[in-house]
Amino acid sequence: MDLKQRKLNKTEWNNTEVPVSQDERRILKLICDGYHDVSLKMNVNQSLSQVIKLDMTPEMEAYLYERYFSGDVKKIIKKYGNDEVENVKPRSNTMKKLKKTDSIKIDNMDKTITEKKEMIFEYVILNMSSMILKSLKKQTDKYSLALYTLTHLLGTSIKNTNTYVLDFANKVIEYGNKHTSILETIGRAYEYIEKNPVLLKYDDLTLFDHQKRIYNVFRSKRPKMVLYCAPTGTGKTLTPLGLSEGYRIIFICVSRHVGLALAKSAISMQKKIAFAFGCESAEDIRLHYYAAKDYTKHRKSGGIGKVDNSVGDKVEIMICDVQSYLTAMYYMLAFNKEEDIITYWDEPTITMDYEEHELHEKIHENWSENKISKIVLSCATLPKENEIHDCLSDYRIKFEGGEVVSINSYDFKKSITLLDTSNKCVLPHLLYEDYRAMRRSVEHCMENKTLLRYFDLFEIVRFIKYINKHNIMDDDYKLETYFTKLSDITMISLKTYYLNVLNRIGEEEWSKIYKKMRDGQLAKYPENNGESVPENRKSNGIQLTTSDAHTLTDGPSIFLTNDVKKIGNYYIKYSNISKQVFDSITHRINHNNNVMEDLVKKQHILEDKTAEKEDSGGGKHSALKTNTKSKDTGDKKAERREKDDPEIRELTKEIEKLRKSIVSVKLPDINIPNSKEHQKYWTRESVSNAFKSDIDEETVCDIMELEIEDYKKVLLLMGIGMFDTHNNVKYAEIMKSLAYDQRLYLIIASDDYIYGTNYSFCHGFIGKDLTHMTQQKIIQALGRIGRNKIQQDYTVRFRNNDLIERLLNPVEYNQEAVIMNRLFVTDEEEEEEEEEEVHQIATA
Repeated sequence: MDLKQRKLNKTEWNNTEVPVSQDERRILKLICDGYHDVSLKMNVNQSLSQVIKLDMTPEMEAYLYERYFSGDVKKIIKKYGNDEVENVKPRSNTMKKLKKTDSIKIDNMDKTITEKKEMIFEYVILNMSSMILKSLKKQTDKYSLALYTLTHLLGTSIKNTNTYVLDFANKVIEYGNKHTSILETIGRAYEYIEKNPVLLKYDDLTLFDHQKRIYNVFRSKRPKMVLYCAPTGTGKTLTPLGLSEGYRIIFICVSRHVGLALAKSAISMQKKIAFAFGCESAEDIRLHYYAAKDYTKHRKSGGIGKVDNSVGDKVEIMICDVQSYLTAMYYMLAFNKEEDIITYWDEPTITMDYEEHELHEKIHENWSENKISKIVLSCATLPKENEIHDCLSDYRIKFEGGEVVSINSYDFKKSITLLDTSNKCVLPHLLYEDYRAMRRSVEHCMENKTLLRYFDLFEIVRFIKYINKHNIMDDDYKLETYFTKLSDITMISLKTYYLNVLNRIGEEEWSKIYKKMRDGQLAKYPENNGESVPENRKSNGIQLTTSDAHTLTDGPSIFLTNDVKKIGNYYIKYSNISKQVFDSITHRINHNNNVMEDLVKKQHILEDKTAEKEDSGGGKHSALKTNTKSKDTGDKKAERREKDDPEIRELTKEIEKLRKSIVSVKLPDINIPNSKEHQKYWTRESVSNAFKSDIDEETVCDIMELEIEDYKKVLLLMGIGMFDTHNNVKYAEIMKSLAYDQRLYLIIASDDYIYGTNYSFCHGFIGKDLTHMTQQKIIQALGRIGRNKIQQDYTVRFRNNDLIERLLNPVEYNQEAVIMNRLFVTDEEEEEEEEEEVHQIATA
């Protein structure tokens, strides 16, 4: 994790200017607009009315139904219908002739409508309705999935959906419900919810509940401290974009990567931002162009030239590191009223899993000298109010009338399965044969419902079916009583029901239930250890470059460990790379290393020679950079002198010749995890969604030129990147870029790195050497998985089962809370100084 409190480099600054995707921009707009209307919903899918872009009147709606949908409805009823599902007819008073201009417009749109037919929402509804009636007529069970899907589709906010089509769909749902068993639907909930692409595609975009609540909290400008706790990947870090619609924001991030990600999103929304990283004084603060008020203009381009960074009255969001907070705070106070500013502290408990850390003193100083009365402490693992009394009392004393507001949320839209060392799902009912141990874990999960996100829905459904089949539950908690309609069945409601059921099972019944569930449980990824499998292809669950590679599906994976180098070398050793191939790669890497050694020496000589020319000629020419293509051409006279100098010209030729002598290095496809040749050798059947790296030759060449360990170069050829505190800066930047673009197969990282990444991972491994991890840090580690919007197969696989116990049970000692109480308290001497300062101001 990069916790160095330093200024931004050019690459980091430039990366914030890269525009986000259209889908991301749509979400950012919702977050900003949602501040003004928390009930706002957005849906990119279109009804016919939206496609043709005509004003909708009762007459127009009836006309469109008769022209485009009525025929399909009649066909469906004729083919699969019955007396209970009647045809829908427009009311007679709506059947009026359209204006000629409207008729012409619709005629002209016929081709477009035909081309977009599969995308128009009403046709989707009619297709679902047809599937339901067809299945019921043929007495198959396929109708159940379509019925569940259609029920939820009708709850979306797609505008101007034809009411006659909706009327027909509701009749189909009513008919289907008469033939549907709640138990049967829940029994297939894993398929209907987790693996249902239609639900995801047509789902509304809305604010998360925690975002709605925090926006409402700040309708008042009274002093307040918000304890803002919600799962990772649910938009907490983007919430400041919405708050900036009504306030000026100071965003503190210990991990610079998080701040830069927010900056990128803010710039995409044309927010006026400033940066305070590694600041010693206000002179180190830098404004983005959008926030610049006083500046010079380029004479030729007319664009913004030199910015006066001392004028910050346009700044909406100040993004800073811990070291620079006080500088940023006073800067913002110089241009804004205190009541109009919110200090938004992202992940304030970072470093607090350590008893002592170099940042602790600065964190304490920031808290003690803070002047902003509106504070948000945002964290996925924030201690509860009763654990940080000292911190809260100090805040109330410092800001008279200040209130403390807790926002706790367990919003989630996807499941991330936890697996133990035997690749079996981890859930309370599968972990504890002892009844009291099970109840203790269940009570902990009920108090910390963010853990529900990591409960496997398939195993939950298996448990629910067994309990209901054997009438173990009270009548009030039987499925037919608890879930009265299909719309009640959601991922969250099923998982909440699961906890409630476990909490009501009697001790005398538990032993039998536990044994039955454990005996029927299968490993998610069975070991490939049949007799027909050669010895070198057997699986142990962690052979990620050979026999287990196919289990890493849909996207990149991350492996967290204390010893990054050890795990990296393990995968080189056990990747089945033949001696001949390995020797060839080693030879080529050694050749490139020798070339680079000569290249660096000649570049230094060239730089010195160029500098001499500048000194003698009084020019301002920059030394030649490593990449000769990016040479500064600002001083043409100096450039001509350089061309005319035989010695410099010869050095330039030698450097170019050395560059061309760098040889390409490539592994055979059979050694690249999840390539076709690799899968053919290591798995019995090809896995279509097994994830493979995508490292282009240019990137490989860039890595080969770096002064880094050879094992990192070999790992990159397999699509594996390394993140630790000892990384070469250029290597780290390349890895970040590859990770952001999801081109790496696997990232091996130290556990501290979890706070510094917002990249999307589909699978994660918690190394067996991470025995020191606190419960809060384990949850942070889990939060790296499943951050993208798509519902895919997500897993977190523990290499040490003791960490699972630590996660799913209450802890007696919350270290983060203890350290927070120590650091977030104002020293008495500082309080006296503040009182004296206030007295002097009042007297003056």
